[in-house]
Amino acid sequence: MGMRPRVVITGLGVLACNGIGRAAFWDALKNGRSGIRHIDRFDASELPCQIAGQLWDFNPEDYMKKCVVRNWFRHVHQAIAASRLALEDAHFSNANHKDERIAVAMGTSVGSPNEEYEAHQEAYETRGYRNVGKLTSSKFTGHSATVHVTVDFGFRGPAITIGSGCATGLDVLGWGLTQIRLGRADAALVGATETPIFPMSIATACCLGILSTRNDEPEKAMRPFDQNRDGIVLSEAAVSLVLEREDHAKARGAPVLGEVAGLGAATEGQNPLILDPEGRALARAVGAALQDAGMSVNDVDHIESHGVSLEMYDHSETKAYKRAFGDTVYRIPISAVKSMTGQPYAVAGLIGAAAALLSLNEGVIPPTLNLDHPDPVCDLDYVPKRPRLNDVNAVLVSAMSFGGNHGAAILRRAN
Repeated sequence: MGMRPRVVITGLGVLACNGIGRAAFWDALKNGRSGIRHIDRFDASELPCQIAGQLWDFNPEDYMKKCVVRNWFRHVHQAIAASRLALEDAHFSNANHKDERIAVAMGTSVGSPNEEYEAHQEAYETRGYRNVGKLTSSKFTGHSATVHVTVDFGFRGPAITIGSGCATGLDVLGWGLTQIRLGRADAALVGATETPIFPMSIATACCLGILSTRNDEPEKAMRPFDQNRDGIVLSEAAVSLVLEREDHAKARGAPVLGEVAGLGAATEGQNPLILDPEGRALARAVGAALQDAGMSVNDVDHIESHGVSLEMYDHSETKAYKRAFGDTVYRIPISAVKSMTGQPYAVAGLIGAAAALLSLNEGVIPPTLNLDHPDPVCDLDYVPKRPRLNDVNAVLVSAMSFGGNHGAAILRRAN
């Protein structure tokens, strides 16, 4: 076999509660600006958690036709919008690719179940089953975001939908990377979208005891690695990336944001409700990503952590890094941007990847917000409260999912 092709990232599209679009998102990250506020989409006054990271400034009609907005659900709107931003960022047009050679992978864990249920129930109750209609039926499919991204942009290569909890974002990245490495595609549009801000989602998470109740200080609620954390804050988000074989990108003069150097994944295979406190599976995923990239622990300049503001996860993640890196980890700055974006479930890994790419290009490491009193167990350099100027050549991005499936990616500065 010959040398495998290098795969680069040429486009980034971000919708986050603290910034819509690459520039706004980065401005929020480097300035430590949170997007978490009081929920205004429904009356949350009876819920223990009344705060979330909604996409406050997102108007779907800025990115798609009104008929698409009218007929499809919010997570689809977000996927289309993030993908459009990524393709524009990559200067990707119908003139510089073959549609059959473009792969598409979209991921979601929750989708838009509240909208879906209400739409179907209303149609059934008011018009009967015969009038529910074919269009209504197609809205219910789990792969609707993937379908509409391929249709909207006319891509006809391999396509897939992935739902693996908070590991989804890195899993779609890995799938796109593999399609290009195996020669099945010249480029891939990969993304994830999530809209968990509805009453049943918040109520369920409250029952699990995982949500913050710091309702009087929304911006201070997400506190990864801080001993005074009291839970997570859910958020909406969508992130899409354009991946290309390096020679394909060069041939069309595309901007290159970075290289996808390596991917790794591992599963705990134990109790689906209790995380391994020693972080062994995540450590294996990190090791696999480094091996895939042909890199050593000394080559990593920065870690974009899962950093989800739950004690069990923070402790396990810290131990995983110590297990994977040894004493080297004490010199590596580690950020937790979810302190500003909240927890967007399936988009978690790609939010981290977006932050990592921007760090590679800007030479700035975003802070971990609200890290006022570090948990003694979490004794690594978690970049508290202020950004840091740093030359960054390679970033590890981590994702940890409820159920024990974890992922890691190495993003490297392009030559």
